[in-house]
Amino acid sequence: MRMTSFSNVRFGFSGKLGLAYINFLLLPLLFFVSIYVLPIAAAIIVPMYKGSMPAYAGVLIAIAVILSMALAVYFFALMQKRNTSYLINGYRYGQGEFSTELRTGAFAKITLKTFGLSLLTFTVVMMLVGTAVALMGLGGGFTDLAQMGNVENPEELIGELLAGGAVVAVVIGYISMIFVGFFLMAYMQTRQRTYILENTLLDNKIAFISSLKARSLAWIMGSNFLLIILTLGLATPWAKVRVARLMLENTYVDVGDGFDQYVTQKQEEQSSLGEQIGDAFDVDIGVGI
Repeated sequence: MRMTSFSNVRFGFSGKLGLAYINFLLLPLLFFVSIYVLPIAAAIIVPMYKGSMPAYAGVLIAIAVILSMALAVYFFALMQKRNTSYLINGYRYGQGEFSTELRTGAFAKITLKTFGLSLLTFTVVMMLVGTAVALMGLGGGFTDLAQMGNVENPEELIGELLAGGAVVAVVIGYISMIFVGFFLMAYMQTRQRTYILENTLLDNKIAFISSLKARSLAWIMGSNFLLIILTLGLATPWAKVRVARLMLENTYVDVGDGFDQYVTQKQEEQSSLGEQIGDAFDVDIGVGI
């Protein structure tokens, strides 16, 4: 951050190490525990008492899975909220401070919407793949075709055609799921980014707006993925630049009437601070400090 500046006013960061350990180490650990511990514990404990309560074994496992999913969504949303708040509230622009007030429920809502979309798209893709395989399995047509061609073993030809069609359908379905995954990730990121910037202020004066769309980010992510594969990783720096440019092009500052005045004020504050430090240490320090 110290190497980044705008109008000769540097950005900075101020955060506590203890909070960093909690946000970036403890919360992810709780997230993974919520995913794995309850289902594994239910799978181990329930069979031990299955003889005494056979009617409740399946119910208990189902409850454990549902509870685990609910905890996973909660801890994931909490992790997103705390990590984002920690970073944004620690950012500085000269002497100015960024601030944000985020809610765990908003991140949980975005996560659940993304999860619902993923289930819907997965179902649609699987239905399309299944339909394609079923159409390829119209044996009567294949048999007639084989007989018309005087094939000695029509059943063998049908098996080969079905096997080849199934492979093609699986490959198409797999590739489709990859690009659908890019869209889902883009959807989540754009929704989170819009919510975060809408609730972020600089010195409680300057507001921010995001106009990033999921389809634009999904296109960048998908095309970057292909470029990185085709160039064996050589396009990675260019891909990162494309993402950064897209983010910046879709980030706006709600300037109001006094943004230029605000920047000028920060320049003067930074210059004044440099002069004070220079006087204290008897050195010449300019605006770029």
